Amino acid sequence: MNIGIAVNYFKRIYSEVTELSRQTGYNRFYHLWDYLTAFVRHGAHIDQYIAGGFWSYSNPQRSKCLTHYRRLALEKKYNNPADVHYFKNKPEFNRFFSDFVHRGWLWIREATFEEFKAFLERYRTVIVKPMDGKQGDGIRKLDFVDDEAELHRVFDALVKENVIVEELIVQHPEMVFGNKSVNTIRVLTACRPDGKARIMKAFLRAGVGDTLVDNTATGGYYYEVDLEHGIVSSEGISKDGTRVFIHPQTDIVMLGFKVPLWDQVVKMCVDAAGRLPRVALVGWDVAISQDHVQLIEGNNSADYIGYEFVGSNGYYEKIKAFMEP
Repeated sequence: MNIGIAVNYFKRIYSEVTELSRQTGYNRFYHLWDYLTAFVRHGAHIDQYIAGGFWSYSNPQRSKCLTHYRRLALEKKYNNPADVHYFKNKPEFNRFFSDFVHRGWLWIREATFEEFKAFLERYRTVIVKPMDGKQGDGIRKLDFVDDEAELHRVFDALVKENVIVEELIVQHPEMVFGNKSVNTIRVLTACRPDGKARIMKAFLRAGVGDTLVDNTATGGYYYEVDLEHGIVSSEGISKDGTRVFIHPQTDIVMLGFKVPLWDQVVKMCVDAAGRLPRVALVGWDVAISQDHVQLIEGNNSADYIGYEFVGSNGYYEKIKAFMEP
């Protein structure tokens, strides 16, 4: 980290702990010292300290939590770099987990113009995903146009951009919450070297408004899902730490919501995790349609926010207990 970045980060810390002190009544310098202690002793990021409520935890609680730097250490230990390419490359992921991917797709740099045109003619409207996009950046819809010259122009532009185009997913009607994104389930799994896998945590990602993605970076909310029954068991949380029981822009009370086809979600994610045990810690994004579930993608560096900010916590201890019985 260079000096400029470090100075800006410290300014952010000072600003945010000052605002936190207004809410808690504690002196800002208490929170500043406490945060620096939490960072040094536990590897907590400022987002976890404030939005994740880490400031309110006792030291015994903090020692059990999956922080940013503890997550990196676990991934370094359990996720073999030789195999993470399956998660970093969308076409490789779709091929390797093809029986869990139930949609048409096309990697534009492997396709001819004729194949691209036929794909658009078949599906009429598709989703465009940049190969190196993060947090939904660059994802958009593309409609078929009956104009050869225009299609050539679009094709050439997409080849330069390097994208994958996919069939639209028609999600289960119960998974629609007044927004335009496909609302997914993030399922966090751990897998031992012998292939024995377990779901450690799951949460429903509910988008807000017109965005095509459902993550918190675009305004979405996360709600923990009870693993045994597939029922939302916590309030929702946004990127800035706002907590709600009613989904924004709707009157839907999310607490107690039953995720459809939950048994299928569980089986698919456990099977997928066991298929590649050398990447032991994975966050799977699952879409649910009327009569089946499917993988959208897998993340070999799963967001620790989902583990610790939403509902239950203490996942550093829980993951180690499973991986090192």
